[in-house]
Amino acid sequence: MREENCLTYLRRRGALPFRAAPFCPVDDLILSMCAYAPFGGIVPAEDGWVALAPAVAALVRRPGWDRVGPLMARQIPELVVQAARSSRFRGVKLGCYAERLDERTQFAALTYALPDGTLYLAFRGTDDTLVGWKECFAMSYSPAVPAQGLALDYLLRAARQHRGKLRLGGHSKGGNLAMYASLQAPAEVRRRILSVCSHDGPGFAQDLTRTPAYRTLAGRLTTYVPQASLVGTLLHQDPRAKTVMSHGRGTVGQHDPFTWAVRGTTFRTLPRQDRRGRRRAAGFQGWVDSMAPREREAFTQVFFYLLSAGQASTLTQVSRRKVASLLAAAGAFGALPGQARREMVDYVWRFLRNMVMGGA
Repeated sequence: MREENCLTYLRRRGALPFRAAPFCPVDDLILSMCAYAPFGGIVPAEDGWVALAPAVAALVRRPGWDRVGPLMARQIPELVVQAARSSRFRGVKLGCYAERLDERTQFAALTYALPDGTLYLAFRGTDDTLVGWKECFAMSYSPAVPAQGLALDYLLRAARQHRGKLRLGGHSKGGNLAMYASLQAPAEVRRRILSVCSHDGPGFAQDLTRTPAYRTLAGRLTTYVPQASLVGTLLHQDPRAKTVMSHGRGTVGQHDPFTWAVRGTTFRTLPRQDRRGRRRAAGFQGWVDSMAPREREAFTQVFFYLLSAGQASTLTQVSRRKVASLLAAAGAFGALPGQARREMVDYVWRFLRNMVMGGA
């Protein structure tokens, strides 16, 4: 029997309004994943709200709205449409849409006004852009990346403009942004926060669990990682993270929340990650730890320079132009100064050694 996931949960409980069935962890995930939808120009950026159903009706009329990148969850468009059709979510209001994409930053967020009077601030995870992935890599050496600063600004703006209790969440990098914003917010804002949820989001270059803000919010912070998680175990992570059962293949497959097992209104959890997941995570973390912050930055800059050498700006473009991208990267690598080439070879060798030995 196939495990239930958030989509089958929506089909089973989508007829139940929030007044009959309170907000639950699977609702949290659904709102986080709907934040991947490109609602720019549909959801108001400043004043005003639009219900999910008419917002999605406008969205589906846009050509290409349902394109997802090769490392993104394929079922996001289906989830968005099904949520808009459900009695549970179709009347939820959307507002405060924010989006920024430039040479250093990939950021997007929106706010849901829930029927219980609370606001849910959803931060988008890494999308198909190379900029977004480069910013994720930058988390390994930078105390704060631009998207984290924007997430904090977004939380403060929402708290100023709207009354009521707050919930924050996101998947992948979006989970990191939700955690960062809540932990950096002033005490008067933190007091209004009901919950913060990171769905397999990376940790932080610094250990924020030692801060007074963490101690204040700890009981309201939840991190979910699948049993073979890689992303959600990187850097300094919340030691109380919950391990979710997943039927996805490998670390990439399990990063997809549609592979997470749902039981009732929450997720099926395990006592710990499986052995293979722990070994892969230890190997990758061992590779990261083997490099000084300066080396991590150098690797990131050169790696993404090579990826974009063929004029690609998204992973989809890199994937579709495999041969051209490879040739362009090879040419760009050959044009690097000798020291940079030697360093990249060393970084790659360290990566292979750590992944084969599992951090040993």
